[in-house]
Amino acid sequence: MSLAEHHKRRIGRVREALRERGLEALWVEPSVGLFYLTGLEPVSMERLFGLLIPSSGELRMVVPLLLRDECSHMDDSAQMIVWDDSEGPERAVEIALKDIARLHVQGSLPSWMLFLLQKVWPGLQVEQDPGILSGLRERKDAGEVELLRKSGEITDETVEWVGTLDLANLTERQLAGRIQARYMEMGLRPSSEGLIASGANAAMPHYVGGDVQIRDDQPLLMDFGCAVEGYWSDITRIYFPRELDPEIEEVYEIVCEAYDTAFAAIGPGVPCEEVDRSARAVIEKAGYGENFLHRTGHGLGLEVHEEPYIREGNEKPLEVGHVFSVEPGIYVQGRFGIRYENIVYLGEEGPEPLNLSPRKHFFETQRGGAT
Repeated sequence: MSLAEHHKRRIGRVREALRERGLEALWVEPSVGLFYLTGLEPVSMERLFGLLIPSSGELRMVVPLLLRDECSHMDDSAQMIVWDDSEGPERAVEIALKDIARLHVQGSLPSWMLFLLQKVWPGLQVEQDPGILSGLRERKDAGEVELLRKSGEITDETVEWVGTLDLANLTERQLAGRIQARYMEMGLRPSSEGLIASGANAAMPHYVGGDVQIRDDQPLLMDFGCAVEGYWSDITRIYFPRELDPEIEEVYEIVCEAYDTAFAAIGPGVPCEEVDRSARAVIEKAGYGENFLHRTGHGLGLEVHEEPYIREGNEKPLEVGHVFSVEPGIYVQGRFGIRYENIVYLGEEGPEPLNLSPRKHFFETQRGGAT
């Protein structure tokens, strides 16, 4: 088995970007960046592990002995520098960085790894990656989009499945556990950032959930997703009671209008902040501007939150290949929180929602259906 062709292409693009910017090398520690480039997800913990990508020349990988077999598919693609616990990683670092004067690293590099690299090579100049790897990752290729689409489909199905449960006899934490268990039974990784909030708890956009009984006379906000081969879904839907407070009904319509307006603004070359402004303008006009507490969206891929960020002040233009959420919300402290979220892929023919779950769901779904 050898390094897959799409991984070789990605590493080649990193090398090209390094040369274009006049940079020597990039060090990639165990992270989503390493997975993107190699397919590896090593659990290195306190043991030094890293891939050195020079602008030219052979790749070098520093590997703890107990992880050597996991990296066997790299044998014909990189110089494997293996170290064991008895000797420590210092000699491996000396070999890997012997001709490198200026090294770029990811912002996620643990400080102890950085200190170790600089201890072995005191004169090493270390700088943060100026966006080479994150810039490549944020524009998804066809294979990545297909995985994101599949992840979105499964999460749409999970929203429907929730409606078959006896929600009024569950707590928020129990429902969150049921959702996670369902994903895991399907062989998928559930999001650890899922949110289940009944009634006024939804007024906290990042509510952590608890042993709170779900009330079927109050809206139930759910924000969750899963990963398919590393690529995440993310959705927000609300289960409503049939008898709904008129203000909540009105606010939901405002939020959906803000979503539609933002979606209509999406296109290649449009600054991220313009999409945010389009959603925010609808909510501000309705008198709830101060209750829209967060950005309109975030990129999605190997991480649930990544570039591009759909927020005020981000002048980055949207590009074909970007995948991101659109999720306007209105939060009234102590009373209710309303959010509507889909993931959107910007393709050659325009924006495409990767979630097709109905907009409104009701606690009686198992009897009366969603609309």
